[in-house]
Order: sequence, then structure tokens, then C-alpha cells
Amino acid sequence: MLTTALRPRSILTLLVSLGLAVGFVLLSQWQLESSERARTVEDPAKDVAVPLAEAAEAGAPVTAAQADQLVTVTGDYRDGSTLLVPGRLQDGTEGYWVVSALTVADSAGRWPDAAGELTVAVARGWTADPAAVPAEPEGRVGVVGRYLPAEGPVPGEDLPDGQVGTVSPAQLTNLWDAPLYAGFVAAFAENPASAPFQLREDGTLVADPALLSPRLSELEIDQQPTDESVNLLNLFYAVEWVVFAGFALYIWWRFVRDEWLREQHPEEYFYFEGEYYLDEASGRYYYYDPEAGEYYWFDDQPGDQPRDQPGEQPGDRARGAGAHDRTQDRTGAHHD
Repeated sequence: MLTTALRPRSILTLLVSLGLAVGFVLLSQWQLESSERARTVEDPAKDVAVPLAEAAEAGAPVTAAQADQLVTVTGDYRDGSTLLVPGRLQDGTEGYWVVSALTVADSAGRWPDAAGELTVAVARGWTADPAAVPAEPEGRVGVVGRYLPAEGPVPGEDLPDGQVGTVSPAQLTNLWDAPLYAGFVAAFAENPASAPFQLREDGTLVADPALLSPRLSELEIDQQPTDESVNLLNLFYAVEWVVFAGFALYIWWRFVRDEWLREQHPEEYFYFEGEYYLDEASGRYYYYDPEAGEYYWFDDQPGDQPRDQPGEQPGDRARGAGAHDRTQDRTGAHHD
């Protein structure tokens, strides 16, 4: 069988099979990479702070590209605007978000329909005690936080005064009687406007940011969503291409095996409408062509070249031996 595998035709077939296998493996690798790219993961660019005016358009809904962007905004908290949002977990403890209205400095004219300065809802921090909520910081402040899309309002909830079910600018704009940005800011750091924002040189948040209200805990909000799961469909395709690569090599092996078996048992690989016989002296098969009235060897059988043997039918087989195989021309027989 090794001799059959080393024949030029077998080697050529092997090269073609290897080429197909390599192509299938490359396609498998591409599917694996696609499954990785399909993950919804954090975008490092969104952790570099930009001004709110650059990150979000006033009066327009929050897009996927804008959501979770770290922003900076300067303004004044509106006195008495603080509301609590219950049912918010922090480190496994249920508590409240403290949300206040921040009038954005120099925002007049950004939204012509607003007819004045804009307001953005700011989740200033988290607290477990609704009775110990600090008042809004006085004076102009600078805030660094993550710009988040609006939460849907929850109608019909029986909440105490000063609490809302969600951070919904559509609801807050009526409670505060002010034009609001469509999203809100989850604050990570606050400082007087006279001081620089709590950012590193590369625009990312400092390691230990501080709030102007020490009794509030900084919100722990990552980019959302953070889907770490692998796309199973791409993974299935990757495995499928590897199977195809193995099948390409299997086809070559079957080709060599069939060639070898055809030489060992040629009578099983010829389809001839008639009788054929084995010449025991030479180990070769032959058949009789009734139209030509002669015997012929199967032209691709192993063994010595035909020769007249004592006792064999003289001349007829010898004349046919080595002659053109007329099975296809005259009888319709063919080799597989």
C-alpha cells in the first residue's frame, strides 16, 4: 500500500487534499475569531472622559455609541431637587441612589426648544439610610461620571414622597420643571469647579476618586452590558470546518486504499457485461469479446506481460494481451 501511496497520482491527490485541509483549518480559525468578536465587551475608549456636550446631543435619545461613556460636566446642583431611587444594590446591600438636578453651565442655546440652560440628572451616590441623605453641594461643581441611557418609568408604584422608581428623565423633567438630557450621569467624582477634574493625564478616572458628600458611596457601575459568552453558532462552525479538514485527508486515504485493493482484487472493481476468467499461470484476468471474436486482458492488471503458456489457448489471448482494451469501445464495460 505504501508503494501505491508514493505514486505520482497519489502524491498529487495528497497535495490537493492537504490544500483543502489547510483551507478548512483557516476557515475554522476565522470562525473562532468571529466568535470572540461577537462578544459584547468593554470599550476602552469609553473610559476616557470627554465633555458631556461632545458625548451627547441635547434633546436627542442616547445611542449605543454614547451609552456608558465617561463624561465631565460642570454646573450647579438645584437646591431641594434630590430624589431617592430605592432597591439599588451596592456590595450586596440594598439601598438608594441619590439623584439630583445639575444645571449645566453655558448650556443655553444647545437645544433651541429648551429656551434656556439645560439640566442633567446626576446620580450623586449610594446610601443605605434614606434619613441621612446630604443636601446638594453648593456652588459650581465639576462632575466626572458615566453617561447612561434613561431607565423606563415605573407607573403605579406606591412610594413615599421624595422617591421615584427609576431614573427616568422623561419623568424627572416634569418633577423638576426643567429641560433634561435624555440620559443621566452616574457620578464617580465631584469637586469644586475651581479644581481640576479627578482624571489622569490620559483622561481616565483617578484610582481613588472622591465625592463632595462623604456620606455617600461612589456608584459601582461598569459598562453595560458585559456579555462574556462565546457565540455558540460560530463555535459550531469552527468545529465543522475541522471535521471537513479531516474528511479531506480521509478521501485521500480512501483513494490510495481503493487503488491498492483494485490491484489486489481487480475482479471486484470491473463492471463487465459478460464472463471473465483468471489465467492461473500469469495471475491475470481476461475476457472474451464476442464481437471481435478474441480474448483480451484487462489492461491495468498486475502481473507479467502475457505470454503463451503450454496448454493455454494458443494465440488468441496472446494476440489480445497488451492490445487496446476494447471494453469501453465495444461492450460498454468500464473501470471504476
